[in-house]
Amino acid sequence: MIDSVAGDVIRKGSDHIVVDTDGIAYRIFCTATTLHECREGHSTLVYTHLIVRDDAMQLFGFSSLEERETFRQLLTVGQIGPKLALQVLSALPTNALVEAIRTNSVERLTSVKGVGRKTAERILVELRDKIGDATAAPGGFLLTQDEETALRALTQAFGFSPREARPILERLRSENLPADRLVRRALELLGQTR
Repeated sequence: MIDSVAGDVIRKGSDHIVVDTDGIAYRIFCTATTLHECREGHSTLVYTHLIVRDDAMQLFGFSSLEERETFRQLLTVGQIGPKLALQVLSALPTNALVEAIRTNSVERLTSVKGVGRKTAERILVELRDKIGDATAAPGGFLLTQDEETALRALTQAFGFSPREARPILERLRSENLPADRLVRRALELLGQTR
């Protein structure tokens, strides 16, 4: 997997950038936010998600890890492919999307081109649980897969509430730990608060 690409932006399109990394150029499809932040002729770093299909390999790039994780969460929703997920994030950046899901705003989601009422309702239903109690989270960001696994372990096996565990997991995000080590580290910190 290609986790990130760093290099010079040699070209920008309406939905992508081309980044040269010492002679190899990558076409990376981006959200409007990421496109806005990348300037032709300047160096950049984009966090990527690679999708491999029978007929194509496509890279999708994001200016932050949170934006990439939100994209990955959108891909778990039925009927949402990478292009539509990118379009949703272009119209509703991560915080706006989290707020729309938290407030159950079908109208806000259907304002995105390509998202009808049924798809909007599917996003609300399928991502509501993955976001958890977003009001308890600083910034209201979605959890990574390892953080979700750790949250389930902490709440189901160890009896902590999501309101207790989630802020600790987000505080540990910068340590970039796998799920098992994340649980151990979170237990240490949670033990200090009880």
